[in-house]
Amino acid sequence: MSKNKNQLARFRRIHELLMLRKGAVVKPEEICRACDISRRTLDNDLAFMREEYGAPIIWDKQRLGYCYEHPFDLTSQIALNTEDVHRLHVAVETLAQFEHLEVFRDLRETVEKIRKGVSGWVRRSAAAKSIYFEPVQNTGTEHLPILLRAIEERRRVTFGYQSFQQPEARQCDLEPYCIRQYDQRWYVVGYSPQYNYLKPFALDRIASRPEFSKIIFEAPDFKPEQFFLHIYGMHTEPIEQAREVEIGFSPLQARYFVSRPFHPYRLLEERPDGSIRVQLHVCITIELIRKLASYGHEAEVLAPKELRETMRKFFEEGARRYEGIDE
Repeated sequence: MSKNKNQLARFRRIHELLMLRKGAVVKPEEICRACDISRRTLDNDLAFMREEYGAPIIWDKQRLGYCYEHPFDLTSQIALNTEDVHRLHVAVETLAQFEHLEVFRDLRETVEKIRKGVSGWVRRSAAAKSIYFEPVQNTGTEHLPILLRAIEERRRVTFGYQSFQQPEARQCDLEPYCIRQYDQRWYVVGYSPQYNYLKPFALDRIASRPEFSKIIFEAPDFKPEQFFLHIYGMHTEPIEQAREVEIGFSPLQARYFVSRPFHPYRLLEERPDGSIRVQLHVCITIELIRKLASYGHEAEVLAPKELRETMRKFFEEGARRYEGIDE
C-alpha cells in the first residue's frame, strides 16, 4: 500500500474513533494504538486533517483528549485525495484558457463551478494563479461554431479570405476537415477547389462570415496526425515533397534540441564535444527556414544543397541590413 493510501486509511480511522465517542474525548494513546503510529505521526495527521479538510478537531485540556468541536463529515471531504485534486486543478486551468471562446460558452459556468470546488482543496498559501498558459488569440474564433458544424455535416463553406500576400480579400470555397490551434492562431484545414490541394486558412484572416453552400462532400480519408507528420508549422505541401534535411547543432543547442525537438528526427552522429548531426524528414517551407534561422550560428544546414544555399542567402541578406551601422 502506498504512503498516501496508508495516510488516507489513518484519516478514516481517526474520524471513526472521534465519531464513535459522540462528545467524549479520545486519548492520543488510543488513537496511536488503533492506527499503529507514533505520537509525532498523529500530530502531523491531525494538523493535515485540520488544514486540508477543515476537520474541527480540538484538544480538550480538562479531559486530555481529542474530539470534534461540532459534527463533521470527513467522507465527503476525502472523496478525492490530494493528488487527484491537483490533477483536477491542472485540468480545470487547461479548460479555462479557452473559456472566453464563444464556441465554449456553455462550458464557462461548469468550469467556474469546478474551479471553485477545487480552490477549496488547494492550500491557501498557494499562489492565486499557480498555472499560467500562454494567452490564446481570440481573433477569428467567432467562426469556430459554423466551421465545426460544417466539418460534422461535411458541408462546403464559402468565405472571403485576406491573405498577407494579397492586397484584397478573395472568395474561397473550402471542404473543411479539421481545426488546428498553432502558434497563437486558429486554422481550418481542408480541401480547396481553387488551389486543388489541402490547405490551411487562418481564422483571423477570414474577412467575411463563412456561409454554407449546397455541396455535401464525402467523408475524407484524412488523419491530422499523419497529414502534419512531415510538416513543420502550418504551411502545407504535398507529403511527397518532404525531404531529408540534415542539420548540425553546436554542443549548447544540441542539448536544447534533444530535450525538445521541434520535429521528429534521426540521430546521425554525436561528437565528443557534445555537438550532434541529425536528419529530419520534413517539407521545406518558409516556416522551416525561419525556424532554422532562429538558431543563428548554433546550427548549420548540411543537406540538401538547395536548402543550404537558401540559408546562406537568408543570412547574407540579413547581414547586409546591418552594414554601415556605427559601433
